[in-house]
Amino acid sequence: MKNSIIIVLSFFCFLTFPGLKAQDSLLLVPNDIPQAIYQEEEPDTLLTLGEEDLKHLPDLRTALQQLNKPYTKPKKITASLQKFLEGDKLEMSEEALYWINKMYDRSNEFDAFTTFRDTIIVNPLFMPIMFRGDYLPKDLTFFHPDSLMPGFKPQPLYRPDTTFLASVRRNRNRERSAHDYVEQNYPERFRYSVYDLPNDTIRTRIIRKHIAGENLLPVINEADFSDEAAPAKFIPERRYWTSSFENTIQFSQNYISPNWNGGGNSNFNIIDRQFFKYDYNKDKIQVTNELELKLNVNTLPDKADSVHSYKVNDNLIRFRTLFGYKAFEKWFYTLDVSFSTQIVKNYDVNSDRLLAAFLAPMTFNSGLGMKYQLTKEIPKVMHRNVTFDVNIAPLSFNYMYSRYDDANMDLARHGFKQKENYESLPEGENQYEHVLRQLGSKIEANLTFNINRNVTWTSRFYYFTDYHRITGEWENTLNLQISRFFSTRIYLHLRYDDGVDKLDEFDRYIQVNELLSFGFNYKW
Repeated sequence: MKNSIIIVLSFFCFLTFPGLKAQDSLLLVPNDIPQAIYQEEEPDTLLTLGEEDLKHLPDLRTALQQLNKPYTKPKKITASLQKFLEGDKLEMSEEALYWINKMYDRSNEFDAFTTFRDTIIVNPLFMPIMFRGDYLPKDLTFFHPDSLMPGFKPQPLYRPDTTFLASVRRNRNRERSAHDYVEQNYPERFRYSVYDLPNDTIRTRIIRKHIAGENLLPVINEADFSDEAAPAKFIPERRYWTSSFENTIQFSQNYISPNWNGGGNSNFNIIDRQFFKYDYNKDKIQVTNELELKLNVNTLPDKADSVHSYKVNDNLIRFRTLFGYKAFEKWFYTLDVSFSTQIVKNYDVNSDRLLAAFLAPMTFNSGLGMKYQLTKEIPKVMHRNVTFDVNIAPLSFNYMYSRYDDANMDLARHGFKQKENYESLPEGENQYEHVLRQLGSKIEANLTFNINRNVTWTSRFYYFTDYHRITGEWENTLNLQISRFFSTRIYLHLRYDDGVDKLDEFDRYIQVNELLSFGFNYKW
């Protein structure tokens, strides 16, 4: 070992001092080692090195680099290089693990439509007997089970039904007793044991993805879109005219045979209502156009009316135009024009006396005033909103005219004034005027309350006075939409007119028209 150290040091010195000749011998001796041990008989040259000189000796790698010039130092392994050498380790997602577990789940081998009726449950007594290896009994105890129980045990408030569990427990005891009997008396019958059963199980292993180092390609967002032109802004064309329409046709039919034990009469009713609205709204100008047609006809039995076979309960055609100019916020200056008349002729019961007909009478009304309009959405309930407007006309003109003015026309029920010389009129001439002019004030309000998507309450209020006579109407309609084309309607129309004489059988100025119907209803 010592000779090897001397040879290595000699080789380093030879590389360090190239001026030495090959025939010259060199001996390196450290200071702390006696020279007599390493001194040869006749050394050519003796060189003594200290600790500082040993530090300047080149290492083996430097000597090899000088001998082999193409040799270079290995590069340091960076994080990117390490990532390239190791590669990415994949890691499965939770969804993939879920499907793998579901695939290897033994319960999925049965079809989703498989029931217990399709499954054969085998009793262990009829299967090959198997040695279990449990020598000790299941109920082996070294103390009494009740010794640890408290002295007082409260009774439970509810006792569950354990009869099913008791039967299952009895079956298990029978199976265990049969197995123990074979085990004690016929052990040669055992051909299998629990250790012979296959125990191969498929267990999932989480595969994690280990990313070494940072991303090789960093993403630098230096995009500049300041010079790019923005897409053209789409501005839809504004619609100044809007329209809406509602159609209601409802029927009621009842047939009663002549020999019906309770009596009665067959009848047929038809209710028809058409409502069309066409509005204009631009800047400060509003124009509202409404057209309404109503007709309610029912058949009459011969006993009730021997002259006519049908009766008209309600018939009306009404047209209204409201021109408004916005004053401030929700108020508008308005000019209101309305026209209404009857549609078909209507006669009194068991008589040819005419009660109403087309243009008999007709009513024309116009007025100047202001209108307040409100539209409010209720966000807490879907499809619930309220639309309300009221028009107040302090200056209003009302004109009534009837194209029938003979004695067969009942003009008194419509509020026409009685002629001054009605007592001296000849027979066959009507005692009432067929023209009426009134100057006064008018209030008209409309309310539409959408309670929800299928229930709507519509109300209309009308009030006119010439400061001698008051005429008022209040219409209420509750529409219960069953489907898109069918609905149930509850209609109540109250009318007040103190210019009409009271009847003996109904001593009131107020008039009532109520209707409950079911049928076709469509609107857009």
